[in-house]
Amino acid sequence: MAAKIEQLSFLIVDDYADMRGVLRNMLQSFGVSNIDSVANGREAIQHIESKRYDVILCDYNLGDGRDGQQILEEVRARKLIGVSSIFVMITAENTRLMVMGAVEYEPDTYLTKPFTKDLLAQRLERLLNKKADLFEIEKAIDRRDYELANDLLDARISENPRNLNEFIKLKADLALKAGAYSQAEAIYSGVLAQRDIAWARVGIGKAYFGSKRYEEARQVFQGLIEGNERYMTAYDWLAKTYQALDQPEEAQKVLESATAHSAKAVVRQRTLGELALRNHDEKVAEHAFSQAIRLGKHSIYKHPSIYANLAKAKAVTVNGDAAMMVLRDLKKAYKGDKEANLYSSMTEAVLQEDMQNSERARQCMIEAHELYKELGTQAAPELALDMARTCNRMGETERASELLHQAVKNNHSDELFLKEVGATMSDLGLSEDPGAMIADIKKEIVRLNNRGVELAKQGKLDEAMLLFEEAVAGMPSNKVVNLNAARIFMLHMKETGIDPDLIIQVREYLERVRQMDAEDRTLHKMQRMLKQLLQDSAKSENQGGE
Repeated sequence: MAAKIEQLSFLIVDDYADMRGVLRNMLQSFGVSNIDSVANGREAIQHIESKRYDVILCDYNLGDGRDGQQILEEVRARKLIGVSSIFVMITAENTRLMVMGAVEYEPDTYLTKPFTKDLLAQRLERLLNKKADLFEIEKAIDRRDYELANDLLDARISENPRNLNEFIKLKADLALKAGAYSQAEAIYSGVLAQRDIAWARVGIGKAYFGSKRYEEARQVFQGLIEGNERYMTAYDWLAKTYQALDQPEEAQKVLESATAHSAKAVVRQRTLGELALRNHDEKVAEHAFSQAIRLGKHSIYKHPSIYANLAKAKAVTVNGDAAMMVLRDLKKAYKGDKEANLYSSMTEAVLQEDMQNSERARQCMIEAHELYKELGTQAAPELALDMARTCNRMGETERASELLHQAVKNNHSDELFLKEVGATMSDLGLSEDPGAMIADIKKEIVRLNNRGVELAKQGKLDEAMLLFEEAVAGMPSNKVVNLNAARIFMLHMKETGIDPDLIIQVREYLERVRQMDAEDRTLHKMQRMLKQLLQDSAKSENQGGE
């Protein structure tokens, strides 16, 4: 066995007590003593939230509630396990649906029951040796210290270890996440010059996509599918690329093929449904959203918009009463949830209007406006589009236009979202040239940001603060503006001392960004800056009091 396995922590997830006992005995025979075991997905997530496990042995079929795949997708999505942790999927079945579903979320391996103690030992030894080198790098990534992570990766790569590709892949992935697309492309190209590896081809496709070289990205992802028709990641990225190329019908076809091979991914079913709705293919949309609801019952990717969109599809494929039944299910599934209530009110307004119940439709719109206002900066960008469509459908064209203009202001650096805003404007007939309008708003925001930064460089921090304070008031959900405001306020306090009111404002700006994108690198840089500012202030006060 791998060195020091007895020091590792294990979690066993299986709904059969006998199997939990068998696995525990196997692990104890290897000298392991730090073993927890649970019977269902809910308990598994609770344990993983509160304790870091080195190895998770999880059965696929856990009876009612989350299955093994849904546990894996949740811990991956929420980053509850790191790159050095091991997730082993265990199954008594070997059906194509199960294998395709499980493999998509990348368990480190999976074992089919029954298996021997020797086979488990073999797999664990191989995986532990492979992951041991990643521990220090993972700790740096978990702390968002990407500079250290890159230094550690460079050091290991220079040693030319046996698992060299593990480190190269991780370095390229970090470059992608940082938006360093040229660097990522160079790394992936280097790998591909040596050998044709699927992950490197996917990576270079993503680098092309990030650099807006959409046609080159399309060719890469199309080629991957032609080489392996069950490579699900390539389907998702190919569909995304077709959307970026303004070809939603082609994107829909790609996802229809993908769901025929692997139907269990909730996000893919949801995306397919949204594309089909946009393409006025309500039959496909109805099926996709129905699947997403059925599969998403215990999934982290369950979302109220899926119900709302299913209701819209059913209003066309069946009738208004069938659509209203879906909204009743929505309210039951998300009792007391403001976002869900907003989706319900928006959708019902249109349904009631179509059924000639104008008074009830008007009441629903009043509720929708109130709920949207209450959500404020917590409203997802997509909600602005849905709200604009609803307003336009209900004759509130001016409000629809306002919402879309504000959506551009709040998300001026998100190119794909801006494409959706432009498409929505065209669909609703709200602008003759959406591209020009969006470009003008973007230029204005870039000018504003540059002006604020220039004022700060000139030492005019008071003016810069005032400028960004006004900018945040006008664009409360704009990540870049909030981050720049936080930075300028902290620079001001570095010179003039800590102001409790300004600290509150800085924290509010950073919290807004965290809610929008917890992985934003500039956010983590600003959080470290705030921590350092407070530490320096405390140190200065202590020295002054001595």
